[in-house]
Amino acid sequence: MTDEFKELEIGDVAPDFKMPSVDRDEFHLYDELKKGPILLNFYVGDFGINCTNYMMKMIELAPEFENIGVRIFPINPDGLENHRIFRERLSSPYDHINDVKQEVSRTYGAIVEESPIIKGFTNREFFFIGTDKKIRFVWRAPVPKVLPDMDELLAEIKRTL
Repeated sequence: MTDEFKELEIGDVAPDFKMPSVDRDEFHLYDELKKGPILLNFYVGDFGINCTNYMMKMIELAPEFENIGVRIFPINPDGLENHRIFRERLSSPYDHINDVKQEVSRTYGAIVEESPIIKGFTNREFFFIGTDKKIRFVWRAPVPKVLPDMDELLAEIKRTL
């Protein structure tokens, strides 16, 4: 980990940001938190086999997240057009956030730092943020190819509500 950013932990105030997303010119985190808790889903890239597989699991679990009032926002640097195509191919209900310069990924510490091959890529990480703007749950992959157990992740988020 570099001194560039502090690793965010449970209880920290989530850093605010404004970025374009597939559905809007500007996604504003703090404005969206007024509507309910959010799960930010940082991931490596659109169309990769691991990212596609776990996004399909997240889509399968969408009704359960909706039932508990949690909205998911996937985020990576692939660009809006890639996000649109990826979302359309998977019939994803999620509004993908465009972090083309990895500004948000860096702010959240969701950057691979310790790999000679993929150093600088956005890592696979989840931040569950309550309406009080505080981080309630964090899951980080030790390396981007590691996938979370989405059922366990959902159960853990339910415990924090």
